[in-house]
Amino acid sequence: MISGLTKKTLLILALGVLVLLAIASHFEERSVGIALLSGYLLFSLNYILLARIYAGLVQVSQTGATSRAMKIWLFAGSGIKFLGLIAALYALIVYWKLPGLYIAVGSLFSLFLLTSLLTTSYLRSYGSSTAH
Repeated sequence: MISGLTKKTLLILALGVLVLLAIASHFEERSVGIALLSGYLLFSLNYILLARIYAGLVQVSQTGATSRAMKIWLFAGSGIKFLGLIAALYALIVYWKLPGLYIAVGSLFSLFLLTSLLTTSYLRSYGSSTAH
């Protein structure tokens, strides 16, 4: 299985922030740029938390042993991820009144980058494993 959180992934995420900063600078309304970046960062943080939770689940499935701390981390991490996502979206859209469409566009941009990265990594590893 391909690791979800690598240096290459973090580099792609940082590059995405730079691209969105360049795009956001072209909008006259500042809230549009902030919404783009916040959607991107929110989805990216969600991905990073999922990668950490997934790493914990893989460790449990490979070793077969679970500690009380690991169970608490997996339960709390999952709960914090979902509740934090809901709270962040509520704060962005309702409290700060950022345009939800641009939050969604920023999230989709992050989804596109991460999916492209994972797909190409998988295809490379699949191609190298079938070549041998």
